Amino acid sequence: MSTANQRVSVVEEPDGRLAVATVTGELDLETSSAVYRQALETMSRCPIVVLDLSDATFCDSSGFNALLRLRRRAEEAGHQLALAAPPDQVTRLLALTGAPAVFPVYGSLAEARAELLHSKDG
Repeated sequence: MSTANQRVSVVEEPDGRLAVATVTGELDLETSSAVYRQALETMSRCPIVVLDLSDATFCDSSGFNALLRLRRRAEEAGHQLALAAPPDQVTRLLALTGAPAVFPVYGSLAEARAELLHSKDG
């Protein structure tokens, strides 16, 4: 299943275990609510959600807050939320805030997919 939003496109694995939500452009005050809603809806269907940030160009405090809220919701539901391929600006923001201790962060989508599906099987 594939759905689209102005800033997020979602592709779910055929077996329904993992979904990739690709964030495009800026994750800021204007867009963070829509990204949050779309990712939360995806999380209601899939136990593992990877936010692919490779096409994200910027993340401000409201975008970061949306990521933290998603992480909390995933934890409450017993689901997994991971970040993949964050660009340099987002990586710096994550490092400054200590987020790598909260989020699994992977260098690529392929790495995230392989690790998360393997850990779920094992």
